[in-house]
This record gives sequence, C-alpha cells and structure tokens, in this order.
Amino acid sequence: MSARACYRFWPVDDWPGVVTVYQHQDGDPAGAAKAIEAALAFAWPLPRFECEEFAAAFVAANKWSAERFAAHYLSQAAEAEAKGDAQRADRLRGIAAKYGPGGAYCDMIGGGIRLVPFAGADAHRRFANDTEYLYDIRCTGGRLCVTAHTTDAREGKWWIRKFFAGSVEQLAKTETPPDAERAIGGPDFHDT
Repeated sequence: MSARACYRFWPVDDWPGVVTVYQHQDGDPAGAAKAIEAALAFAWPLPRFECEEFAAAFVAANKWSAERFAAHYLSQAAEAEAKGDAQRADRLRGIAAKYGPGGAYCDMIGGGIRLVPFAGADAHRRFANDTEYLYDIRCTGGRLCVTAHTTDAREGKWWIRKFFAGSVEQLAKTETPPDAERAIGGPDFHDT
C-alpha cells in the first residue's frame, strides 16, 4: 500500500535549518517508526544529533537497491516454501527475478525516497502535494521525539492535523487515523 510521507528533521539549535525527506510508500505510522529506527544504525549515536546527518542516515537506511528488493522477495519465498506454500514461493521468486539484470523492474528503483530540494519548514508542500503524512523528528534530551500529522492539500491550503506526539517506540504502536478523521473538521493549523 502506498502511503506517501515527508519527514522534517529539526535542528537542535536554529542552524542549519530543517531538512526534509520524501518517502513514496510505507509512510503510515508503523512504517515511519521502522524507517526512523533503521536510520539509527547509520547516524551518530544519540545523544549526538545533527539534523542533516540524520536525514542522510534516514535516506541511506531506507533507500533500496535492486539487489535489496530481490533479496527481500527471495527471503519471503524461502519463508513461504518453509510453510509449504510452493505456489506463493514461486510467485515471490518470479518477482525477485524482475529486479535482476535485464528484469522488468531493474531500472525503476530510484525515487522512492529522496532529499527534498527545497529549504525551510514548508519544503514538503513545495515538493509533493499528495503526501498523507508529515513527521517532525527532533532530538530532545538525547532521545528522538516524533510528532505525526495527517496532511491534505485542499482549497489552496495545506490542512495539517496532529494525531501523535511521543517516542519512536510509541509511534510504532499507533494506529493509522481513519480516512474519515482526516477529512472532517478544521485543521489544527494551515500551512500556507
């Protein structure tokens, strides 16, 4: 399922400014928590936090190569085979082969996650007006803190509704807000 998201990494001080990353899929709360946690292995150990460095770590941890996609599907195929589901295993091996040299997907890997080429807290709206989620990541007291919002571009404005604030671990357990909750009522704030 595609759930587009933007992640804003905020500096501890005002410098160097907010760094925004766009993710084309898996941006729901559980996927976002997994992506943020994956970045920890590529970033400075906390409590050191530099927003631009952490944004780069986030991209490095979550940008998949064709080889990584193929390995992922081959791993799922092995699991299916171990459970006796040969039909699913064959289907997954077929998908993995499409990521190999000359495969249908081998040249379509880029773009899933990227640095947004605009500066400032509004970079997300200048880059992609179809995101569903906006995450603010800060380091406070040596711990990552996340604020999560649903987003909707309508009536010439960005409608942003906060639905979560807490740790990455808590975000992983947060349910995705129903579509109806996103659409009704006024926004928490307009980002115009």
